[in-house]
Amino acid sequence: MYDRNIFVFGSKTCTNVAQETLSSLPLELLWKIFSYLDNTSLRNATKAYKKWHRIIASNKKLRNRLNFFELVIKVGSESMAQFYKRNKRMLKRKKLRNYLPTGECTVGVTRSITFKKRSGDDLVIHTKRFKLF
Repeated sequence: MYDRNIFVFGSKTCTNVAQETLSSLPLELLWKIFSYLDNTSLRNATKAYKKWHRIIASNKKLRNRLNFFELVIKVGSESMAQFYKRNKRMLKRKKLRNYLPTGECTVGVTRSITFKKRSGDDLVIHTKRFKLF
C-alpha cells in the first residue's frame, strides 16, 4: 500500500523515520534543542549522524562549544613536569601539534605508608586544550 520511504531515482532517501523526523524540524528549533546538550553529548551527537553534524556545525555558538576540548596527556612526577615545562617549545616543534596549555593540578597522597625509606614526588596531571576547527 503506502510506503513511508521516498524513492528518488530508484534509491531510498529516508530509511530511518526516527532520525528523519528530528531533521525535518526547522533549523532554529534544532539549534535550540542541541544547545541544551552538554559538551560531551554535543560531540557525540555530531558523530552519530552526518546531518546532525552539519546542523551543529552551521551554528557558530554550537561550533565553538565543539571547538575546544581538554585531554589529559601526562601523569608523572614533579621532575617530569619541570622537564616538560622547560622543553615545551622543542616538543611542540617536533610534534607539530596545535594546542594551548590550560593548567596543571597536583594529586595529593591519600594515606602515608611508614615503611618507605624515602618519600616520592607528587603526581602532576597536565592538560592540553586542542582546537578542532
